Amino acid sequence: MSERTPEIVLIGNEESTDLTLLDLIDHVLNTGVIIRGNMVLSLGGVDLVYLGLDLIVSSVETALRSMAKAQPPASVATKRRPTS
Repeated sequence: MSERTPEIVLIGNEESTDLTLLDLIDHVLNTGVIIRGNMVLSLGGVDLVYLGLDLIVSSVETALRSMAKAQPPASVATKRRPTS
């Protein structure tokens, strides 16, 4: 499988290069953002604490739209192969 590269999206209107907080929040809620991070605290080569963070920020409408795209059509999901 090929690895997906992150997309860089410029937001805001083209007439002005100023980006307002409202433009940023609107873009994040319309497209969604995933933030991932890991941190390990170790002492003397011994890992003591592992912290992991997976955060998804999105609007409910965007999340439902993404889930609908990921699900197969209802006719495919309900068909089952006969067992022998």
